[in-house]
Amino acid sequence: MNEIDNGGAEAIKGFNFQKANLILIAVRNYKKPQFKIYIEAEDDIVVSYTGYEAYIQVKKQHHSLSTIIKSGKSKSGAVTPSILEKNLSSGTEDNTHKIIVTDISKKDKNKFVLVKPGSIHSEIFKLTDQAKTDLLKNLPSHLNHHLGNFYIYISHIHQELSESVRYLIGYLNEIGISVDDKRGRNIISELSLIIDQKGEVKITECVDKEIKVLNQELFSSLFRSNDSISQFNQILDSLPYNSIKKSRIKKSHLFVDLSFRELKMKMKLYSMDKITDWDELNDKEIINQMVTNFKQDTINEETLIAIAIECLSEVDL
Repeated sequence: MNEIDNGGAEAIKGFNFQKANLILIAVRNYKKPQFKIYIEAEDDIVVSYTGYEAYIQVKKQHHSLSTIIKSGKSKSGAVTPSILEKNLSSGTEDNTHKIIVTDISKKDKNKFVLVKPGSIHSEIFKLTDQAKTDLLKNLPSHLNHHLGNFYIYISHIHQELSESVRYLIGYLNEIGISVDDKRGRNIISELSLIIDQKGEVKITECVDKEIKVLNQELFSSLFRSNDSISQFNQILDSLPYNSIKKSRIKKSHLFVDLSFRELKMKMKLYSMDKITDWDELNDKEIINQMVTNFKQDTINEETLIAIAIECLSEVDL
Protein backbone atom coordinates (compact mmCIF):
# COMPACT_ATOMS: atom_id res chain seq x y z
CA MET A 1 0.00 0.00 0.00
CA ASN A 2 1.27 3.47 -0.85
CA GLU A 3 1.86 5.79 2.06
CA ILE A 4 -0.56 8.71 2.21
CA ASP A 5 1.15 12.11 2.01
CA ASN A 6 -0.49 14.83 4.10
CA GLY A 7 2.53 17.10 3.82
CA GLY A 8 1.45 20.63 3.07
CA ALA A 9 -2.13 20.05 4.18
CA GLU A 10 -1.94 22.76 6.82
CA ALA A 11 -0.12 25.24 4.57
CA ILE A 12 -1.75 24.51 1.21
CA LYS A 13 -3.27 28.00 1.04
CA GLY A 14 0.23 29.26 0.29
CA PHE A 15 0.74 26.84 -2.60
CA ASN A 16 -0.52 29.14 -5.35
CA PHE A 17 1.95 27.72 -7.88
CA GLN A 18 0.72 24.22 -7.11
CA LYS A 19 -2.95 25.19 -7.39
CA ALA A 20 -2.39 27.01 -10.67
CA ASN A 21 -0.62 24.00 -12.19
CA LEU A 22 -3.37 21.67 -11.00
CA ILE A 23 -6.03 23.88 -12.58
CA LEU A 24 -4.07 23.98 -15.85
CA ILE A 25 -3.88 20.17 -15.90
CA ALA A 26 -7.64 20.01 -15.30
CA VAL A 27 -8.48 22.50 -18.07
CA ARG A 28 -6.27 20.66 -20.57
CA ASN A 29 -7.53 17.17 -19.77
CA TYR A 30 -10.95 17.11 -18.07
CA LYS A 31 -12.74 15.67 -21.12
CA LYS A 32 -10.64 12.50 -21.10
CA PRO A 33 -12.57 9.37 -20.05
CA GLN A 34 -12.86 8.89 -16.27
CA PHE A 35 -10.62 11.90 -15.62
CA LYS A 36 -9.79 12.56 -11.94
CA ILE A 37 -7.31 14.56 -9.90
CA TYR A 38 -6.41 13.68 -6.31
CA ILE A 39 -4.97 16.40 -4.08
CA GLU A 40 -2.28 15.68 -1.49
CA ALA A 41 -2.91 11.92 -1.57
CA GLU A 42 0.08 9.70 -2.43
CA ASP A 43 1.77 12.76 -3.94
CA ASP A 44 1.13 16.49 -4.40
CA ILE A 45 -1.13 15.69 -7.35
CA VAL A 46 -2.31 12.34 -8.70
CA VAL A 47 -3.89 12.43 -12.16
CA SER A 48 -5.79 9.52 -13.63
CA TYR A 49 -7.97 8.72 -16.60
CA THR A 50 -8.64 5.52 -18.52
CA GLY A 51 -5.29 3.78 -19.13
CA TYR A 52 -3.19 6.45 -17.40
CA GLU A 53 -2.07 7.35 -13.89
CA ALA A 54 0.54 9.94 -12.93
CA TYR A 55 2.15 10.89 -9.61
CA ILE A 56 3.27 14.50 -9.63
CA GLN A 57 5.44 16.61 -7.34
CA VAL A 58 5.14 20.39 -7.74
CA LYS A 59 8.17 22.50 -6.85
CA LYS A 60 8.20 26.28 -7.17
CA GLN A 61 11.94 26.43 -7.84
CA HIS A 62 14.60 25.91 -10.46
CA HIS A 63 15.98 22.40 -10.05
CA SER A 64 18.92 20.32 -11.19
CA LEU A 65 19.53 16.59 -11.06
CA SER A 66 21.65 17.10 -7.96
CA THR A 67 18.85 18.92 -6.10
CA ILE A 68 16.11 16.39 -6.89
CA ILE A 69 18.33 13.47 -5.81
CA LYS A 70 19.61 15.13 -2.63
CA SER A 71 18.29 13.62 0.62
CA GLY A 72 16.97 15.93 3.30
CA LYS A 73 16.84 15.94 7.08
CA SER A 74 13.88 16.10 9.40
CA LYS A 75 13.76 18.33 12.50
CA SER A 76 14.92 15.34 14.54
CA GLY A 77 17.97 14.93 12.29
CA ALA A 78 16.75 11.78 10.54
CA VAL A 79 17.51 11.41 6.83
CA THR A 80 14.46 11.97 4.60
CA PRO A 81 13.97 10.79 1.00
CA SER A 82 15.01 13.01 -1.89
CA ILE A 83 12.38 14.71 -4.06
CA LEU A 84 12.96 12.10 -6.76
CA GLU A 85 12.84 9.12 -4.40
CA LYS A 86 9.62 10.35 -2.84
CA ASN A 87 8.05 10.84 -6.28
CA LEU A 88 9.10 7.42 -7.59
CA SER A 89 7.94 5.66 -4.41
CA SER A 90 4.26 6.07 -5.35
CA GLY A 91 2.45 3.81 -7.78
CA THR A 92 4.15 1.22 -9.98
CA GLU A 93 6.71 1.17 -12.78
CA ASP A 94 3.80 1.31 -15.27
CA ASN A 95 2.64 4.66 -13.91
CA THR A 96 4.01 8.05 -14.92
CA HIS A 97 6.14 9.94 -12.39
CA LYS A 98 6.67 13.64 -12.88
CA ILE A 99 8.13 16.70 -11.17
CA ILE A 100 6.85 20.15 -12.16
CA VAL A 101 9.45 22.90 -11.79
CA THR A 102 9.91 26.53 -12.84
CA ASP A 103 13.02 25.60 -14.82
CA ILE A 104 15.92 23.14 -15.16
CA SER A 105 19.44 24.36 -14.43
CA LYS A 106 21.39 25.25 -17.57
CA LYS A 107 24.14 22.74 -16.80
CA ASP A 108 21.60 19.90 -16.88
CA LYS A 109 19.59 20.86 -19.98
CA ASN A 110 21.66 18.47 -22.11
CA LYS A 111 20.69 15.59 -19.82
CA PHE A 112 17.08 15.75 -20.96
CA VAL A 113 15.27 15.07 -24.22
CA LEU A 114 12.20 17.10 -25.18
CA VAL A 115 9.05 15.02 -25.75
CA LYS A 116 6.07 16.60 -27.55
CA PRO A 117 3.28 16.23 -26.75
CA GLY A 118 3.09 14.68 -23.31
CA SER A 119 0.00 12.82 -22.12
CA ILE A 120 -1.30 15.68 -19.95
CA HIS A 121 1.12 18.50 -20.80
CA SER A 122 2.00 20.08 -24.14
CA GLU A 123 5.66 19.12 -23.73
CA ILE A 124 7.80 17.30 -21.16
CA PHE A 125 11.45 16.39 -20.68
CA LYS A 126 12.71 12.83 -20.42
CA LEU A 127 16.09 11.78 -19.03
CA THR A 128 18.81 10.69 -21.43
CA ASP A 129 20.10 7.13 -20.96
CA GLN A 130 23.31 8.45 -19.42
CA ALA A 131 21.40 10.65 -16.97
CA LYS A 132 19.32 7.64 -15.93
CA THR A 133 22.46 5.61 -15.33
CA ASP A 134 23.89 8.38 -13.14
CA LEU A 135 20.71 8.72 -11.09
CA LEU A 136 20.34 4.98 -10.52
CA LYS A 137 23.47 5.11 -8.36
CA ASN A 138 21.59 7.26 -5.86
CA LEU A 139 18.26 5.44 -5.83
CA PRO A 140 17.10 2.40 -3.84
CA SER A 141 17.21 -0.61 -6.17
CA HIS A 142 13.47 -1.30 -5.92
CA LEU A 143 12.80 2.05 -7.65
CA ASN A 144 15.11 1.45 -10.62
CA HIS A 145 12.34 0.44 -13.01
CA HIS A 146 10.20 3.44 -12.01
CA LEU A 147 12.78 5.79 -13.53
CA GLY A 148 11.79 4.67 -17.04
CA ASN A 149 8.54 6.65 -16.82
CA PHE A 150 9.96 9.70 -15.07
CA TYR A 151 9.62 13.19 -16.59
CA ILE A 152 10.22 16.83 -15.79
CA TYR A 153 7.71 19.49 -16.82
CA ILE A 154 8.84 23.12 -16.95
CA SER A 155 5.69 24.98 -16.00
CA HIS A 156 4.33 27.82 -18.11
CA ILE A 157 2.64 29.16 -14.99
CA HIS A 158 4.08 32.41 -13.67
CA GLN A 159 5.21 32.37 -10.05
CA GLU A 160 3.20 35.52 -9.29
CA LEU A 161 -0.45 34.72 -8.53
CA SER A 162 -1.89 37.62 -10.53
CA GLU A 163 0.04 36.56 -13.64
CA SER A 164 -0.99 32.92 -13.09
CA VAL A 165 -4.65 33.92 -13.00
CA ARG A 166 -4.31 35.92 -16.23
CA TYR A 167 -2.61 32.98 -17.92
CA LEU A 168 -5.33 30.54 -16.84
CA ILE A 169 -8.15 32.87 -17.89
CA GLY A 170 -6.48 33.27 -21.27
CA TYR A 171 -6.22 29.50 -21.67
CA LEU A 172 -9.86 28.99 -20.66
CA ASN A 173 -10.92 31.52 -23.27
CA GLU A 174 -8.68 29.95 -25.93
CA ILE A 175 -10.45 26.57 -25.66
CA GLY A 176 -13.94 28.09 -25.74
CA ILE A 177 -14.82 28.18 -22.05
CA SER A 178 -16.74 31.30 -21.08
CA VAL A 179 -14.72 33.82 -19.06
CA ASP A 180 -16.90 36.91 -19.55
CA ASP A 181 -18.35 38.97 -16.68
CA LYS A 182 -15.53 37.85 -14.37
CA ARG A 183 -16.63 34.23 -14.84
CA GLY A 184 -13.06 33.12 -15.57
CA ARG A 185 -11.77 34.64 -12.35
CA ASN A 186 -14.73 33.19 -10.42
CA ILE A 187 -14.04 29.70 -11.81
CA ILE A 188 -10.41 29.90 -10.69
CA SER A 189 -11.41 31.29 -7.30
CA GLU A 190 -13.96 28.53 -6.74
CA LEU A 191 -11.54 25.79 -7.80
CA SER A 192 -8.86 27.27 -5.56
CA LEU A 193 -11.24 27.11 -2.60
CA ILE A 194 -12.15 23.49 -3.38
CA ILE A 195 -8.46 22.59 -3.66
CA ASP A 196 -7.87 24.14 -0.24
CA GLN A 197 -10.75 22.19 1.26
CA LYS A 198 -9.65 18.88 -0.26
CA GLY A 199 -6.01 19.47 0.68
CA GLU A 200 -6.86 20.11 4.31
CA VAL A 201 -8.53 16.71 4.69
CA LYS A 202 -6.17 14.18 6.30
CA ILE A 203 -6.53 10.52 5.45
CA THR A 204 -4.71 7.44 6.69
CA GLU A 205 -5.69 4.78 4.16
CA CYS A 206 -5.55 4.74 0.37
CA VAL A 207 -9.15 3.54 0.28
CA ASP A 208 -10.15 6.93 1.73
CA LYS A 209 -8.48 8.98 -0.98
CA GLU A 210 -11.75 9.48 -2.93
CA ILE A 211 -12.45 12.18 -0.34
CA LYS A 212 -9.62 14.15 -1.96
CA VAL A 213 -10.76 13.75 -5.57
CA LEU A 214 -11.82 16.35 -8.12
CA ASN A 215 -13.67 14.50 -10.86
CA GLN A 216 -14.82 15.03 -14.42
CA GLU A 217 -18.36 15.92 -13.35
CA LEU A 218 -17.09 18.78 -11.20
CA PHE A 219 -14.86 20.20 -13.93
CA SER A 220 -17.56 19.89 -16.59
CA SER A 221 -19.99 21.81 -14.40
CA LEU A 222 -17.52 24.66 -13.94
CA PHE A 223 -16.04 24.79 -17.43
CA ARG A 224 -19.12 25.86 -19.35
CA SER A 225 -18.82 26.57 -23.07
CA ASN A 226 -19.46 29.99 -24.58
CA ASP A 227 -22.51 28.57 -26.38
CA SER A 228 -24.01 27.30 -23.11
CA ILE A 229 -23.47 30.65 -21.36
CA SER A 230 -24.79 32.54 -24.38
CA GLN A 231 -28.04 30.57 -24.28
CA PHE A 232 -28.45 31.30 -20.57
CA ASN A 233 -27.73 35.01 -21.08
CA GLN A 234 -30.13 35.21 -24.01
CA ILE A 235 -33.01 34.03 -21.81
CA LEU A 236 -31.93 36.23 -18.90
CA ASP A 237 -31.68 39.32 -21.12
CA SER A 238 -35.26 38.79 -22.29
CA LEU A 239 -36.63 38.85 -18.73
CA PRO A 240 -37.98 42.08 -17.17
CA TYR A 241 -35.54 42.24 -14.24
CA ASN A 242 -33.47 45.33 -13.47
CA SER A 243 -29.70 45.33 -14.03
CA ILE A 244 -28.88 44.72 -10.36
CA LYS A 245 -31.05 41.61 -10.15
CA LYS A 246 -29.69 40.31 -13.46
CA SER A 247 -26.16 40.76 -12.16
CA ARG A 248 -27.00 38.74 -9.04
CA ILE A 249 -28.60 36.00 -11.13
CA LYS A 250 -25.47 35.77 -13.32
CA LYS A 251 -23.31 35.48 -10.22
CA SER A 252 -25.54 32.72 -8.82
CA HIS A 253 -25.38 30.89 -12.14
CA LEU A 254 -21.72 29.96 -11.57
CA PHE A 255 -22.67 27.75 -8.63
CA VAL A 256 -25.76 26.03 -10.05
CA ASP A 257 -24.10 22.82 -11.24
CA LEU A 258 -21.53 22.90 -8.47
CA SER A 259 -23.74 23.32 -5.40
CA PHE A 260 -27.30 22.75 -6.59
CA ARG A 261 -26.99 19.79 -8.94
CA GLU A 262 -29.70 17.73 -7.23
CA LEU A 263 -32.15 20.64 -7.07
CA LYS A 264 -31.52 21.42 -10.73
CA MET A 265 -32.33 17.82 -11.67
CA LYS A 266 -35.59 17.94 -9.70
CA MET A 267 -36.55 21.28 -11.26
CA LYS A 268 -35.75 20.02 -14.74
CA LEU A 269 -37.90 16.91 -14.24
CA TYR A 270 -40.69 19.09 -12.92
CA SER A 271 -40.52 21.37 -15.93
CA MET A 272 -40.80 18.42 -18.32
CA ASP A 273 -43.50 16.51 -16.41
CA LYS A 274 -45.70 19.20 -14.84
CA ILE A 275 -45.56 22.14 -17.24
CA THR A 276 -47.79 21.11 -20.11
CA ASP A 277 -48.81 24.46 -21.60
CA TRP A 278 -45.41 25.58 -22.92
CA ASP A 279 -46.88 27.22 -26.03
CA GLU A 280 -49.17 29.42 -23.95
CA LEU A 281 -46.57 30.67 -21.45
CA ASN A 282 -43.73 33.13 -21.87
CA ASP A 283 -40.29 32.54 -20.31
CA LYS A 284 -41.06 34.69 -17.26
CA GLU A 285 -44.24 32.72 -16.49
CA ILE A 286 -42.46 29.38 -16.85
CA ILE A 287 -39.62 30.53 -14.59
CA ASN A 288 -42.04 31.93 -11.98
CA GLN A 289 -43.87 28.62 -11.91
CA MET A 290 -40.64 26.68 -11.29
CA VAL A 291 -39.34 29.14 -8.69
CA THR A 292 -42.66 29.14 -6.80
CA ASN A 293 -42.80 25.35 -6.74
CA PHE A 294 -39.25 25.01 -5.37
CA LYS A 295 -39.14 28.04 -3.09
CA GLN A 296 -37.32 27.39 0.19
CA ASP A 297 -35.88 29.47 3.01
CA THR A 298 -32.29 28.28 2.53
CA ILE A 299 -31.94 29.34 -1.12
CA ASN A 300 -32.32 32.92 -2.33
CA GLU A 301 -34.57 33.89 -5.21
CA GLU A 302 -31.72 34.79 -7.57
CA THR A 303 -30.27 31.29 -7.26
CA LEU A 304 -33.68 29.69 -7.92
CA ILE A 305 -34.13 31.89 -10.98
CA ALA A 306 -30.64 30.94 -12.23
CA ILE A 307 -31.48 27.25 -11.82
CA ALA A 308 -34.82 27.73 -13.60
CA ILE A 309 -33.18 29.57 -16.53
CA GLU A 310 -30.54 26.81 -16.74
CA CYS A 311 -33.31 24.20 -16.90
CA LEU A 312 -35.24 26.17 -19.49
CA SER A 313 -32.16 26.51 -21.69
CA GLU A 314 -31.64 22.73 -21.61
CA VAL A 315 -35.23 21.57 -22.14
CA ASP A 316 -35.67 19.77 -25.45
CA LEU A 317 -39.27 20.18 -26.45
